[in-house]
Amino acid sequence: MPEPEVARRYAQALYEVSAAEGLTERIAQDLSLIRELWNDHPDLVPPFLAHPLIAAQTKEAVLSQALGEVVHPYTLNLLRLLMRKGRAALLPELAEGFFNAAEEQGKAVHVLVRTARPLSAAWLSTLKARLEEAVGRPVNLETVDAPELLAGVELKLAGRRIDASLRGRIARLAERLAKG
Repeated sequence: MPEPEVARRYAQALYEVSAAEGLTERIAQDLSLIRELWNDHPDLVPPFLAHPLIAAQTKEAVLSQALGEVVHPYTLNLLRLLMRKGRAALLPELAEGFFNAAEEQGKAVHVLVRTARPLSAAWLSTLKARLEEAVGRPVNLETVDAPELLAGVELKLAGRRIDASLRGRIARLAERLAKG
């Protein structure tokens, strides 16, 4: 079975359990954190967790110590299972699969918010409320620092990209100037 399909199945199962317990927002935050750790530390996290010579028990112990107090037990148990099965490479895909499962159920819309600087809790709360009003469904925000945007924000939701960043504005201006 192809890896994306396997990741989707694990994510779907986690979504179903979390939805039944009313924990979808919490688990979504956990999976965003895991994806962020994987992507922000490419020389450390992926090689360690995917290394075939490091025992699964060692990986599980490290994950328990590092994330045990941070993530929900359901998330931690899934991480342990993936280590035992030798499927660490699925970790970055779990979040996307989980968010897709939520959207397919008509529950929540996942929105990736990229910003040049970290946003305040008040600003994020306002953004979330406005997006929920606009789409008519609950919204799960995932924030990513993207200094290359220079200023402003870029949103990705429902397969669309909304670019309100300074970098985007400069690119559009350059495009217009090039056209004459």
